[in-house]
Amino acid sequence: MSIYNISHQYCDTDALLAETTEISSLLRDQFYKICPGQYKYRNGTYARLGQPRCGDGTNFSFFFSRPPEGQQDNQREKILIELSGGGACWDETTCKLQSMFLSFPQEWLGPLVGSSCATWSSWGNSMLCAKTVGNTDFSEYNFLLIPYCTQDVHLGDEPNSDYGVKHVGGHNLYQTLKWVFDSFPDPSHIFITGCSAGATPFPVVYDIINSHYTANGKEVEINGIADSPVYLTPSYFLENGLEHWNVKTVMDVIGFDFDAYKDDENFPNKVLDYALENSKETDQWGYVTHDADTVSLLYYSFMTGGSVFGSQYGLGRRYNSGGSQPWNVRRKMKNDLQSQWWMKMNSSMSLATKDHSNFHSFVMTGTDHCTFSLVSES
Repeated sequence: MSIYNISHQYCDTDALLAETTEISSLLRDQFYKICPGQYKYRNGTYARLGQPRCGDGTNFSFFFSRPPEGQQDNQREKILIELSGGGACWDETTCKLQSMFLSFPQEWLGPLVGSSCATWSSWGNSMLCAKTVGNTDFSEYNFLLIPYCTQDVHLGDEPNSDYGVKHVGGHNLYQTLKWVFDSFPDPSHIFITGCSAGATPFPVVYDIINSHYTANGKEVEINGIADSPVYLTPSYFLENGLEHWNVKTVMDVIGFDFDAYKDDENFPNKVLDYALENSKETDQWGYVTHDADTVSLLYYSFMTGGSVFGSQYGLGRRYNSGGSQPWNVRRKMKNDLQSQWWMKMNSSMSLATKDHSNFHSFVMTGTDHCTFSLVSES
């Protein structure tokens, strides 16, 4: 008997129920929308990470497609997991700016249902599950897409923020991965990817997956590419933003000592190093970025105290042609900020490359953001 009561009251009518959907019942080469339930203990309290929703309270689902018939006959399953990106917010002001990204992206992803990876790509969307990259044919993989609608880089556990946003990305992530674990007890290979906010939690996602299969005595190769992660955590953001997401719950799941580093600007480096220390040396990680990524740089400005309205910190004015500073002063401030951002990014990746033989960084020249995953045409 389950220790939980599982409710599906927050599931759309066009979604299958995760807890009652068997892989064998799904047609191949076709996308399904699948909704994880709400988990409550018998005493009525919610289970840890048991309330999947979107930031504005709309219903959350993930998308899944099996490979075409014959692609994996008599083989252990292969899985491709992609986490969607789409910014971040951490207070009333930033969440107002990001309000359109707090709803479930039905208009964008709804047409996926019933289509195939190849069909979706033919409509102009670069779907990785329809590609071959190097020697890896991703059309052989079960494909799982985790949408993003919580603005907390998929890691939050704060369903009741004081500005009305449900930062419960950790719930959506955890319950989706639980379905993967239940549905695929012994896969041969898992590939993880995502861009921007979908790339930022890569070390945590890897560690959850790796720990699960290792604890169950399964040898699973796990590789991945984090595309343009918004990676750094300046002091201002640690003091005024991160606490609003309550990522401690997910960090506790992987055994990371969040309290020891929650005020340390090296927090992301510590998480990265922790997950790499726990990784299998045969599991290869790649980090991809541009050396003048304008999106990452913009968020770095906001996270250091800048404001799109040009607050007293002044950082927002670097992107506002109407700022009060002379043009040459604004340009110097922007260049200084970019140098600071890139110095810290490059230092972090160089250190990880030096300390871990299975970590690889790939840097391109330019201002682009995201080149590899779902939104890419490359």
